[in-house]
Amino acid sequence: MQSDKRPQLLTAAAGAALGGLALWLALRFLVPWTLPFLIALALSALLEGPVGFLSARLSLPRWAAAAGCTLLLVLLLSGALLLALWRLWYEASLLLEELPRLIASLPSLGDQAEDWAYRYIIAAPPDLQDFLWQALESLLDRAAALPALLYDWAAAWAAGVLAALPQWGLFLFTTALATYFSSAGRPALLAFLRRQVPARWRPRVRAGLERLRGALRGWLLAQGTLMLVTFGTLAAGFLLLGEELALLLAALTALVDALPVFGTGAVLLPWAAVELLTGRVRTALGLLALYALVSVVRSLLEPKLTGTRTGLPPLAALLAMYVGFQAFGVAGMVLAPLGAVLLKALHDCGLVRLWRD
Repeated sequence: MQSDKRPQLLTAAAGAALGGLALWLALRFLVPWTLPFLIALALSALLEGPVGFLSARLSLPRWAAAAGCTLLLVLLLSGALLLALWRLWYEASLLLEELPRLIASLPSLGDQAEDWAYRYIIAAPPDLQDFLWQALESLLDRAAALPALLYDWAAAWAAGVLAALPQWGLFLFTTALATYFSSAGRPALLAFLRRQVPARWRPRVRAGLERLRGALRGWLLAQGTLMLVTFGTLAAGFLLLGEELALLLAALTALVDALPVFGTGAVLLPWAAVELLTGRVRTALGLLALYALVSVVRSLLEPKLTGTRTGLPPLAALLAMYVGFQAFGVAGMVLAPLGAVLLKALHDCGLVRLWRD
């Protein structure tokens, strides 16, 4: 009996290994190389309703309807992007104006933290005091070098952004052009792809594409909803606390919160500690209350949104996030769970068999 099961186990293990290798190759090479065209296919599907309406009601040629809808979409997205960049630039300018005051307050903050550390080291057991003194001296040396490190990091980041502008321009231009071509030639493109699938596989492939579309839409809606709720809650809280950079801080914190390993605590808790050390107890308590509120809201919404819209079990999502982080870094934490959702959709429709139901 065991000899009969061994070939089946080897086949299943080989299939799982090949599937993992194919997923790794797709995430590592195929998706980055074809990302503008994948986005263009998604946008052309989004424009299909308006294009069909203009072609049917106004008797416009499909290429003209596709061109008009693509141009309108590009203008709307460009306007939203410019508005967001303007707001970020405005709040970044306010931050730069406040930067000298913040830097000037660092010595007093360091002195308060040093006095606080001295009191605890003196109260520590004698055997630990030498170790704690050395650790404190090392920490103070690093803190003294922090402004220079921040300046170097900001300069490197600005140089990287300027160097990446031509690449981003090419990416956006290619995406816009591919969106028009995909929308204008969508019937012929779909017919070509349909002819490449054997007739006996077409019903299953059609069902698989529907499931993939639903899973992808559910994942994006779930993540987008969580980010918007987090951003709205943080922005309202920062405005109530009287922060001038409310929108910029809320956007940055929401982006950090989208990374499962970090969360809003990576921003709000150190910030609250700094405010507490500088004597701004009200702001510190407000930040702690805001952190608690965001954590509760996200913990209540995330299982419902993710489970309802994608059907991926929480343990499988956590496994995908961890494996994705180990394999691809921070980007893998977002892409690997999405890949797991798509694999589950393919399994549910019968296109692949990875486990027994």
